[in-house]
Amino acid sequence: MPNFYPYNPKLGQRIQTDAKGTSIDRAFGAHYHIDAEDAPAASSDGVHAAMALGAAEQSITTGITNPAVPRNIRIDGNVSGIDGVVKITGTNFAGEAITEDITANGTTAKDGNLAFKTVTKIDLPIQDHVPRAQVETATAAGTVTTAGNAAVTVKSALFAEDEVVDVPVELNDDAAAIALAIRTALAANEIIAEHFDVSGEDAAVVLTAKVADANDDTLNIAIDDGTGEGASEGVTTAATSANTTGGVGVGSDQISVGWGDKFGIPYKLYADELVILKLFGKAVEATEGVVTADAEDLEKNVYDPNAGADGTKDIDLYIIV
Repeated sequence: MPNFYPYNPKLGQRIQTDAKGTSIDRAFGAHYHIDAEDAPAASSDGVHAAMALGAAEQSITTGITNPAVPRNIRIDGNVSGIDGVVKITGTNFAGEAITEDITANGTTAKDGNLAFKTVTKIDLPIQDHVPRAQVETATAAGTVTTAGNAAVTVKSALFAEDEVVDVPVELNDDAAAIALAIRTALAANEIIAEHFDVSGEDAAVVLTAKVADANDDTLNIAIDDGTGEGASEGVTTAATSANTTGGVGVGSDQISVGWGDKFGIPYKLYADELVILKLFGKAVEATEGVVTADAEDLEKNVYDPNAGADGTKDIDLYIIV
């Protein structure tokens, strides 16, 4: 069987006109078809699952999945305040190297404009939120009127159950002396000391998580009079301690990479009107999708269906080339 090389319409072929002595280039109609299964819905992580940002920039070249057909790139953050620039490196429809910078906007998905056939590298910015450990502070109050044991209850999601610590206090101990006794007792408690550093001055009792993690809303230090035999009185404080510094976990800033709703067109077009028919799911949309044309850069030629792809509708573009 003979091997036919595809015809190149851009080389031109002159045809006659009704104007004697005048000939013009012949125009050709092209049909670009995308199967529904190759046009899934836009995705925030189809190219790469969420990646943790760090104190230094990172270049990611593994774990990347390319879109089935050339599409624009979408990035998405997991917390507000992420605003770094993600640089996407890959190839266009023709296999030529291209790059695009996309600026993150917290948890709002941000789309690029270029159609990538492949993504070969993702350059991530540094983190916007520095991981920090949670700090919880309670303030002792009162003067001991009955020597004995005060009751200190520490709640934390890290504990299987609340830690209740009996703290010996002396008659006439003021708030600073009560706090010192509490700090000493908590630091000696194995479970508390495993997860928290104990510190503070004067009437303050401060717990600082040893590992940076997401904020623990349950963390609380309650100081009260003891109960039962040997209990003290005069040790009082507010029922709830203050979350002095909220924790932000290691790797809490994350960015995922996926694809948007723009599909690459395999032609450099001078005008969007050269796409004379756009079928989405075998029909013209009531509000037609948008074609972006560019005569210089192939990757800037894209079609964006109005309804958004969902993996159930074919795309058919009829183009004059």
